[in-house]
Amino acid sequence: MESSSELDRLHFFEQACKISEATYASNPLDADNLTRWAGALLELSQFQSVPDSQKMIQDAISKLEEALSINPKKHDALWCLGNAQTSFAFLTNKEDEARPYFEKAAQYFQQAVDEDPSNEIYLKSLEISTSKGRRRYGVIECDPLVRKGLEKTV
Repeated sequence: MESSSELDRLHFFEQACKISEATYASNPLDADNLTRWAGALLELSQFQSVPDSQKMIQDAISKLEEALSINPKKHDALWCLGNAQTSFAFLTNKEDEARPYFEKAAQYFQQAVDEDPSNEIYLKSLEISTSKGRRRYGVIECDPLVRKGLEKTV
């Protein structure tokens, strides 16, 4: 059973989505609102089954792309998009299918750093998204034989 704090968090992000949806109806060109909405969807995706989580992440990606079509230099949306791509990659069960999402994530993290070079979070995200960084921080790509064994147990 989920803890009280997890349920509070779930409720908070569900409310954030509803507020963002209402704001979008009255002002669809609000890039900050689209970014907040996408962030809430990414948080909510953690409470879902894998297929539902993937759908929610895709919805978040769509909203972030829409925010960037309004403001292409919006560094927080670029960073969020990198996180969304990373999240989607981790939910993809084949390494060759996940790799393009990791590569896109690194590109978005780089763009966020380009727009705000002093942001430590963006810099750390970019570092971790590289294969050298993934090994250093313990985010390693699974050996194909190990992955095959894991897939059989799931």
